[in-house]
Amino acid sequence: MAIALEILPMALLDVSCEVREQVELLQKQAKRAQIYVDPEDPKLWREIQALMAQIERKESPDMIKLMEVFGNLDLNSASDCQRELEKLEDEVEGAWEASEEVRFRINDLASLIRFGKCVLYGATGLQEEEVSGTLVKLSDCEDLKVPEDFRCPISLDLMTDPVIISTGQTYERAAITRWMDGGHQTCPKSGQTISHNVLIPNQALKSLIRQWCDDLGINLSASEPAHHGNRVSQSTPTSLEATKLTVEFLLRQLPSATEKSQRHIAGELRLLAKCGSDNRKVIADAGAVPLLIPLLSVPDVRTQEHAVTAILNLSIFPPNKEIIVEAGAIDPLIHVLCSSDTSDVARENSAAALFSLSHVTDYAALLGDKPNAIDGLLQLLQQGSLRGRRDAASALFNVSAYSGNRAKLVKAGAVEVLLTLLSPPDSGLRDEACAVLAVLAGSSEGRSAICEMNAVPLLIDLLRSSSPKGKENAVAILLSLSRYVGRPVIKEMMNSYIFMPSLDNLLNNGTPRARRKASSLLRHIRRVELSPVTLLGNF
Repeated sequence: MAIALEILPMALLDVSCEVREQVELLQKQAKRAQIYVDPEDPKLWREIQALMAQIERKESPDMIKLMEVFGNLDLNSASDCQRELEKLEDEVEGAWEASEEVRFRINDLASLIRFGKCVLYGATGLQEEEVSGTLVKLSDCEDLKVPEDFRCPISLDLMTDPVIISTGQTYERAAITRWMDGGHQTCPKSGQTISHNVLIPNQALKSLIRQWCDDLGINLSASEPAHHGNRVSQSTPTSLEATKLTVEFLLRQLPSATEKSQRHIAGELRLLAKCGSDNRKVIADAGAVPLLIPLLSVPDVRTQEHAVTAILNLSIFPPNKEIIVEAGAIDPLIHVLCSSDTSDVARENSAAALFSLSHVTDYAALLGDKPNAIDGLLQLLQQGSLRGRRDAASALFNVSAYSGNRAKLVKAGAVEVLLTLLSPPDSGLRDEACAVLAVLAGSSEGRSAICEMNAVPLLIDLLRSSSPKGKENAVAILLSLSRYVGRPVIKEMMNSYIFMPSLDNLLNNGTPRARRKASSLLRHIRRVELSPVTLLGNF
């Protein structure tokens, strides 16, 4: 059907635009047709079920039988298997209304095919390596105005895998998954309770985003954050055992692998680590982390990228953080972050990995003892892509949350760098920068540096022009400065004609936290203004 529709001379037919679009859609769907097991061939189906049963019993499948089954399914090469895996991902994405049994069966089949691909044909390069060089990456187009409806409300990045949650709001799959995995039970945008964790693909919006990218010549797949979740992710005993067998096979091959094979094995581990918490546990428990760490220092850029991203994906599962740190990954990750010989992707994903690890207070404190880590994050904050700078800012926030690190951040020049991000309204990082400054303002060193940079007028302007979160942090900083620095700051605030109207607006229309901070600031100003010293000075 796909071939017939492809050669159909639509230009010569007198049909409407709607019909043309439907035909094009049908052609695309026909091309993505899934594996078809003939129901009249019970033998083949029994053989597939027997292989899955062997795996579920934690037995190694019969390799001869596996090869026969793959031959009968026309999976005669690694590329055949990879294409089929992509089709199965599309299939499970469109099967959200189907029963769990159907989705699990698709997942089991995908796990079997991935195992067979690695064992029979070897690990292969990721699809990104074959992307045409005529397209540009979204990260290289920072001046591009992305439509607001195409941005994730959480990350503010262009959505590549938009999903709808129970409240009807749409988010990037990876962003909302991390939000829910963090224990949040309310919708970030509407504040409504999330009644269930089912994520429904927003196919209409995804189609619009892809069309928009195609029109601008943007390679959407290259712009996807490396730590996105994989769509085939529901775990079953069969799929987990298949993943375990696949990982163990890959790790046995890794120490003696050629440079090219190392790159492919690291890429396979990177993909497997995207597939949910169960997979991440299986991979870490199999001992993958100590074998991935040496790949962080290899000269091959792609191998390094895959290793960094695999460690990042593994770190998302909280118990793996200790495994990664205990294996000695911190220093190699910092080296990747700071090295001029690594790719932008590797540097940004190393920052994301450090951000993930710094959620643990002890590891945030450990990063503060690594001057290169702070310097590397500050450098990325100034020179990286928007996503990379956002990860760097988030990592710095976690590091600064440990009180012993604040003086170190100030000494490294963090206040100056953060203030430069507050000036351009379209920097995309004003909220993140202001949040870190609010934490640093909790230290005497931070307050001194903020005052030395004459930042009070800029902070007052943020009370009027920034986002609700930015206003929260701006008023928090001004409150801290007024309490500990005192009258010079208060005098500067009162001399600004926009300060009191902005503060009044915050008291009436701000977030609950902003209103509390604004009220405290106003009370403090009144106490200082009415103090005997001030009255005598006025007299």
